[in-house]
Amino acid sequence: MSIKQESASGWLSKRMAGARGYYISASFFTLLSAGCFIVFSWYLSVFAANWLDNGIIVPDTLLIASAFLAGRYLFANIESRLNYNAGNAIVANIKKELFPVLLHDNKLSSTDSALYVTKVSDDLKPYFSFFVPYSVATVLVSILLLVICFLTEKWVAMILMVSLFVIPIQMAVIGIGAESIHKKHTDLFLKYSAVFYNRIKTIAETVNLDNFIPQYKFLSRKSEELNKATTDVMRVAILSSAILELFVTIAIAAIAIYLGMSLMGIMNGPNYGMGYNFGTALFLLTITPYFFFYIRKFVSAYHDRNKALAAADLLMPMLKNKNVYIKDSMDEPCSSLIIEDLNFSYPDSPVKVLHNINHKFPERGLVLVKGISGSGKSTLLKICTGSLQVSEGIIEVNGKDNSWSQQWLKENSSYMNQFPFIFDGSLRYNVFLKKEIEKGINYPEFMNNILIKKENGWDTELTNNGVQLSGGERQLVTLARMMLHPKPVAILDEPTSNLDSLTTELIISEIVKMAEERLVIVASHEQRFELFADNVINLNWGEQMNYA
Repeated sequence: MSIKQESASGWLSKRMAGARGYYISASFFTLLSAGCFIVFSWYLSVFAANWLDNGIIVPDTLLIASAFLAGRYLFANIESRLNYNAGNAIVANIKKELFPVLLHDNKLSSTDSALYVTKVSDDLKPYFSFFVPYSVATVLVSILLLVICFLTEKWVAMILMVSLFVIPIQMAVIGIGAESIHKKHTDLFLKYSAVFYNRIKTIAETVNLDNFIPQYKFLSRKSEELNKATTDVMRVAILSSAILELFVTIAIAAIAIYLGMSLMGIMNGPNYGMGYNFGTALFLLTITPYFFFYIRKFVSAYHDRNKALAAADLLMPMLKNKNVYIKDSMDEPCSSLIIEDLNFSYPDSPVKVLHNINHKFPERGLVLVKGISGSGKSTLLKICTGSLQVSEGIIEVNGKDNSWSQQWLKENSSYMNQFPFIFDGSLRYNVFLKKEIEKGINYPEFMNNILIKKENGWDTELTNNGVQLSGGERQLVTLARMMLHPKPVAILDEPTSNLDSLTTELIISEIVKMAEERLVIVASHEQRFELFADNVINLNWGEQMNYA
């Protein structure tokens, strides 16, 4: 294993500390489940031996066996739930740490960030929920069964022990280079998924410009590359499973042949004639496949380890290099916000999205950012939220440098983009967050327009970014949240798009009220904002125009 893999493994191990209680409890139930299966196998073997050897059927023995079999599945279910909860808890903590990093990372767009979080979650959760638990369960159950087999028939135990050593060795051999394959697949997935998504968004323009065939060929090439990387990953998984089944089949066949020949007197075991009988042989044959039960699961989850290592290699630099600032100094009120000689271009792009932007914002009031689509309005707003780092020019809060000002804006601005984010949870939670609706607590009047349409009112459950709401309703919910949890600077990108004229009037009046108490920056095509704006920034393809 390389140093890089070891560091990734260490990083993943540290993440498990917070879920240690889940894993310990799950291990306890794993042993209970295995113990129940062993007792079940013993009583089932006794029942079968009495029936086949002596023609005696003992129902009580079968009932006891059935009870322990039910216990085995009950404890296994509890074990799997605990392990799944452990994986959820660990990944949730990682996402909690990752979200703000992605939010403030110049290199990733919002689409890329969403794909990144989704891919990382998909790659890390199986590692913590399956690979780690199956690794522990394999060790615990294997030791337990080996002890029982050594006490019953040492040659059976020897065959199982050889298998236990050989299988991990072959897995390690297959695992060499697997991480790089998974990392390549992850990189391509993130890169090309964003490409495919952007092409889908521009499908109308592609057809109208009669550019469909070149785009189709371009996407076909990218799709073939991604499919090849996916096939390479599947080959590793299939190879590991095939080799495992070969060893398992050979081991079980060897044990069955040994026991059969021993019982026939061809190959007498050391216990033959001294209690070594058909019932004992059947018991050993019953628990032998169970010996490989967790090993099979461990091997099937082995590629989850490689995916997690690849994901960890991508995550560690991002989380390690995040900026750390002194929180106390961020509580300073805003007395001035100034932009001077601002130029901005996205990484790896020679095109300047904004060029020579200058503006002095008021302490409070409404600032309108105007311009046709593609003029750089959204980029300017993201700079004002501290999401994008300025390398050319000045963005200055209270006369402080760019780094301090960027962090201050991150901490002290609220932002509503064109596609508002809705949490999974009730409508109440999405608006009030940790606050409950109590008597005397006011909420924006426009929320009644949504409440009257929802049968469950505030208790309406929202999922999948609020698919239960229209686009306009999502904007209203986000605006209400912004008003109930105010920050010194409020930034809104096209807050009235997707809204009817009556709701638009209502929203504008609420935004104007907000501007009486704090600085509100709005990017919009809505002309009615001009009637209330204290300042106007006119943009045309990244250039600041002088006319009002």
